[in-house]
Amino acid sequence: MLPINPLSLTISILIVVLILRGVFQGSKKPLHESGRRLLIPILYISTSMFELFDPTLVLTSGRMISSIAIGAILSIPLILVTQFQRKSDGKMYYKRNVSLYVLIIVIFSIRFFDFMFISGIDPKTLGFLNNVVALSYIAIWRMASFIKFHNSKSSTFRAWDKTA
Repeated sequence: MLPINPLSLTISILIVVLILRGVFQGSKKPLHESGRRLLIPILYISTSMFELFDPTLVLTSGRMISSIAIGAILSIPLILVTQFQRKSDGKMYYKRNVSLYVLIIVIFSIRFFDFMFISGIDPKTLGFLNNVVALSYIAIWRMASFIKFHNSKSSTFRAWDKTA
């Protein structure tokens, strides 16, 4: 079991709190009609891929494929619970869903416990692979959310047109 760096843990918890805050406030603020803001977190997390230039990383194709696959699996419940709604002001919002908050905490916990229980991988490589998992689930979830947003937007426009 690896010792946990308190600074790294504190930063990770802060990031999760900020993510939860953003999701909570997202249900109060309307989304821009283009929905492009849904894709911005992909850019934030993709900066961690600069670690690929670190020659001390011990990467194999199996580890990378496994990390991407785990991320894809973790994205499925996030995709299923993420919904959008048009409110009375005519704008699109995230639909508030407690399951989304729980899932974000569970996924963070899974990634956190990786550091405690996975052995045989140096900490730097394990950290990078965890970032690949995060990039995978965030990218897949946000791209699927972008598509769901546009589908919800167009279906509610048709529903509004029929009532008018």
